[in-house]
Amino acid sequence: MAMDKDVLIHEMTERFQELYAQALDVLEEAPDGAWISASEHAFRDVFQKLMSESYETALKNRLAHHPTADRAAFSPSGQSGGPSS
Repeated sequence: MAMDKDVLIHEMTERFQELYAQALDVLEEAPDGAWISASEHAFRDVFQKLMSESYETALKNRLAHHPTADRAAFSPSGQSGGPSS
């Protein structure tokens, strides 16, 4: 069973719109003469959060649709957790 890319794209598009609207609100509320300094971090944070959430969502979906994922056990660091050689 394959990932449903259309569903993922739809979910993340909605999430992008939510986060982007938040960043736009910060820019709109920024005082004159401080637009960049008052809003730059909000935009950076939105896109970092979106990137992280997008990747996590895609990985979880891929894992949920992988036929042997329930038997797979691995360490993100590459260590098996067994005795050292």
